[in-house]
Amino acid sequence: MTDILKNKEELSRKEKTHEILKKEGIKINVNLPYIESEEETTLRTPKEVAIRAAILSITNLVAFDSIDSEEAISYLEECNLWEHTTPDEKDFLQNPTEDKKFQETWKCECIWVLLWALQLVDNLPFPNELCDLNDIALDKYPIGGDNDPNEFIKTNNQLRSKAEILDANDLYYRYHWACVDARINNLEMTTIDSGIVYERQYALNWLVNYMRQEWDDVSCDT
Repeated sequence: MTDILKNKEELSRKEKTHEILKKEGIKINVNLPYIESEEETTLRTPKEVAIRAAILSITNLVAFDSIDSEEAISYLEECNLWEHTTPDEKDFLQNPTEDKKFQETWKCECIWVLLWALQLVDNLPFPNELCDLNDIALDKYPIGGDNDPNEFIKTNNQLRSKAEILDANDLYYRYHWACVDARINNLEMTTIDSGIVYERQYALNWLVNYMRQEWDDVSCDT
C-alpha cells in the first residue's frame, strides 16, 4: 500500500468514527492520531482468539461463583488449555479472592468482543450497559451443556475482516479518550460506561496486536 492509499484509509476511518461520535453526542478530539492501517496490522489468528475466548469463559464461571477454582483448573488441564492461561489468570484461579472475582466479571465484555470477532455474535452493542452472555446461543459459546471447548477452537476458524475490526478499534479508542477526558475534568459521563469501553478496547487492542503486547499486558492508551 502506498503512503497515499494508507493515509486515505486512515483518514476515512477517522472521519467515519467522528460521524458516529457526533450522532451519539460523544466529545471528539480531532487531534487524536490515527490508529495503524490494515497494511501495518497483523491480527491474532482465529485459533488464538478462540482459545482466549474459551479460557475467559471458564474463568468467568469462577468469577460468578458458578464453579470453584479447583474445578476450573481441572477442566482447563483436561482440555489442554491450562498451558494457554496467562500468569494473571493462574494467579486468579489459584487464589480467587472476592476482589479478583469482581475484576474478572468485567471480562464478560472481552468475551463478547472475541465472539464478535469470530462472527458468533452480530454486533458490539452500544456501551451503556453490560452485555449479557446469556443472550448468546449455547451452540455459539465455547462451554456449557455438551460443548467441547476444543471443538469450539477447531471449528471457529474465520475472523471478521481486518477493516471491520480496525473500525471497531478506532471507535473504542476514541470512546475511551472521551471517558478519560470526562474523568480528568470531573465531569459525569452518562452517555457511555467507561468500564465497558475500557474492557472492549482492551480486547480489541489485543486482537490487533497493539504494541505486540500479550493479554496480561495490553495497554489502552488515549
